[in-house]
Amino acid sequence: MRKIILSILILLWASPTVCTVQSAKRPKMEIERLKAAVQRSPGDMNLWCSLVEAQLATGDTTSAEQNLNYSLKMEETACLYMHKARICVNRQDLYAAARHAASAVRMGLKPAEDSTVYYIDSLSGGYVYLCMQRMAKEDKKNVSLWVGLGQIACMHGDTAAALPYYEAAYHLGDSIAGVMIAQLKVSRQQPDDEREVIAEIPYTYQSEMLEVKCRLNGLAIRATIDTTATQSSISDVETKFMLKNEYISKDDIRDNTSVMVKRMELTDTILLENVLLQYIANQDYAVVLCLRDLERLGHVRINERKRVIEITR
Repeated sequence: MRKIILSILILLWASPTVCTVQSAKRPKMEIERLKAAVQRSPGDMNLWCSLVEAQLATGDTTSAEQNLNYSLKMEETACLYMHKARICVNRQDLYAAARHAASAVRMGLKPAEDSTVYYIDSLSGGYVYLCMQRMAKEDKKNVSLWVGLGQIACMHGDTAAALPYYEAAYHLGDSIAGVMIAQLKVSRQQPDDEREVIAEIPYTYQSEMLEVKCRLNGLAIRATIDTTATQSSISDVETKFMLKNEYISKDDIRDNTSVMVKRMELTDTILLENVLLQYIANQDYAVVLCLRDLERLGHVRINERKRVIEITR
């Protein structure tokens, strides 16, 4: 990247003759196309470099220099966020690290190319993924976020979750996302039909997340299924409500970091016992259930046609 930037800086002092020759290859229509592309994918450094080169080729050094400075700022911002994330990991402040890592993805960093993002996501129980979901709701046209969400979902082996993220990126003009969609659809056409379905858990979609009805020690509640999380969790608001109304006792709170729920009923016949829920302040969802706890019941797969989570064996 530094070599590319250096070459662009050299071009800033290129002679008008060179710019005139190149202008035939990169007309103004190409510049408009590239402008639209960087608006859709503001974190894509290659697009910014192409735009700068195209503007230099037409002799527009002022615009080229402005865009070059902006792209440099964005690149440094993504790097800065990842440096902050790594520092927070060293300090064991995993949730701050997750927020910084998510911000780096928003600025164009690809989780598939920087394994630290996935590492922090795993350490924080999927909090990077959650932060990125929040950002995507507020910044719906940021392709980097949608692609990043798809990549993290794929890293966890969850093609069902990855597909809608790549579709969102594709609708915003990311051609690579189209390739990923095709690959994911092919892989999902080969379900393991030989397994016997022993139970079905109905679900609904809420803010692009799967949600199921359940009871925690008898308290009716909705739980969000997060297939990327490594630890089930509960919000501070829900914990205080359950404690106040005696659905749990002080003995069920472990080291002020987690809550032990003795009974989690997902249907009249499906029961999870002794589910340890990580206590997370300011969590958007009342309860988040990770795939690992669901897999205590058996093999898990999502049947989108019937809108049920199937437990098989």
